[in-house]
Amino acid sequence: MLFNPAANLIGAEDAELGLRVIAGDVAVGQVCCDPATFVEVTNLVVPHGGRTVEELVLDARVRALLRVVWPGRPAQARLAWGGRVAAQARRHHSVDDLVAAVVGDVIGVPPGVLREVLAESPAAGRFCPDPVVRAGVPMALLRTATAEVVRKAAGGPDTGAPDTVLDELLFWRGLGHEPVSLDDVATLVTALTAAAWDATRVLLSRPADADDPAPPGAGHEAIGWLRVATQSVMLGGAPVPAGTRCLLLVDATEPEAHPARPPLHTLRWLAPAATDGAGATFARLVADEVLAAGHHLRDESPGSASRAFSPSAQPSSAWALPAA
Repeated sequence: MLFNPAANLIGAEDAELGLRVIAGDVAVGQVCCDPATFVEVTNLVVPHGGRTVEELVLDARVRALLRVVWPGRPAQARLAWGGRVAAQARRHHSVDDLVAAVVGDVIGVPPGVLREVLAESPAAGRFCPDPVVRAGVPMALLRTATAEVVRKAAGGPDTGAPDTVLDELLFWRGLGHEPVSLDDVATLVTALTAAAWDATRVLLSRPADADDPAPPGAGHEAIGWLRVATQSVMLGGAPVPAGTRCLLLVDATEPEAHPARPPLHTLRWLAPAATDGAGATFARLVADEVLAAGHHLRDESPGSASRAFSPSAQPSSAWALPAA
């Protein structure tokens, strides 16, 4: 179970999805700049009052805030988080336990909250007859749970220097003339948690005999998002009727010759399958620390009893990320 709605839908293998595919940076960029017309499926599960991720990445202040709280390169991630990730890697021998522990320790969403969301998602999804909406249930539940975590953290006592990504966001959000709202902080924490969880969970679930240190995103040629058209609209000269279920697709790696506009660049960066994204930075650090710890990780998810992360590969010192 992943938090990525598009990945969940593709993995569900429903026969007739009736998806309208919208591909390429130009077309997808147009859709993402109109979040009122093309709503993300998680809002159809549990609507929330804050801005969507698409609306947030249109805000230059938010993009700057993300650059402050999240390292853009492996060396920066190791400097900021390496010690705590290494400690967790030595302590845990199960993929799910380790991922929940490191995500909670670094980002600030408690491991128990993550496990509860994942446990509740299958049952909650059974109440959604639409497979497209059902694919967004885990992310919607994560957003609801994260909002409560953010409210409690914001209302708690001042603990001094920021310790987690959530702490950093709460510290920096008030700077400037227009503070970033707590709802917006919750959306950002949700997006970063989902990216880190999915990228790390996928990388650490490699078969034990896989000796190639494939980086996160390897094998993913495209990144997908699910959206639903709330009204009829023309896109690229073609009509998109209201209610159309849309699968947005862009290349997993941003083309150097034609860089995306900042909002789409940030959305791609937040996608777990992006080879140079936020999740990849996190997953590579965790994988390196597991390799350094020298033990196999058990994957105890259904149907994965024989799978484990292999410590035989070399640490990924060559997995360099471009500056964010």
